[in-house]
Amino acid sequence: MRRLFYIVRQTAYTLFSFCYFIFLAIDMTVRGFFLITVCGATEEHKKKYHRILQKKARFVINHVPGTTFKYDNPHGESFGQPSLIISNHQSHLDLMAIMMLTPNLIILTKNWVWHNPFYGIVIRYADFFPISDTEQMVKKITDKVKEGYSVMIFPEGTRSEDCHIQRFHRGAFYLAEKIGLDIVPVFIDGFGEVLPKKSFHLHPGEMSLEVLPRIRRQDVSSEVDYRVMTKQMRGIYIGKRNEKMRNHR
Repeated sequence: MRRLFYIVRQTAYTLFSFCYFIFLAIDMTVRGFFLITVCGATEEHKKKYHRILQKKARFVINHVPGTTFKYDNPHGESFGQPSLIISNHQSHLDLMAIMMLTPNLIILTKNWVWHNPFYGIVIRYADFFPISDTEQMVKKITDKVKEGYSVMIFPEGTRSEDCHIQRFHRGAFYLAEKIGLDIVPVFIDGFGEVLPKKSFHLHPGEMSLEVLPRIRRQDVSSEVDYRVMTKQMRGIYIGKRNEKMRNHR
């Protein structure tokens, strides 16, 4: 009986969350149409759209049924200075967690996300870029950085099935070196248990997001190129993952 109750409850949570997500996508599409398409794609309107998106994302992450969320920013990162934000990748929920960090954010997504029939229009209104050829995107991203936006990318490129830290791709760190951006690492935990990669069913659990210390470009030795940085950063994430696993035992 307890098992049946659990299945019914989690199914209800999942259906409610899915319906809310669809409503949110429609809401942000309509807002984008009137605010940006009708009223004009000005910098002021774009900034306003991003602020609304941040508030919506914060609400969603803090109200996933059957879960708790903890935000930890021990070093007081304000995200006021543009940077390259990176994060490990566990779940579809990760994107919402990242969007709540700052309204001045451009996220690099996969092509299928950019063309998604449910929220692809929202992604495009927010000026998120599809990852096709990183070098060709440098100028567009540089222009957004000059407007005060940070850039976010998942170095793993895809979600992990068991939440382990996968191989980091070099594109993110190439961008940081090419544009001269600081790096702000963000570590997420528990998202892969709440909504695993191959599941559309929500599970109860604890989610957390920790903002790690900013790595300033001027503090990185000129001898350390983006290839070396890729390996070093993956090592930091592996260490954080192992620490979390020890604490959960």
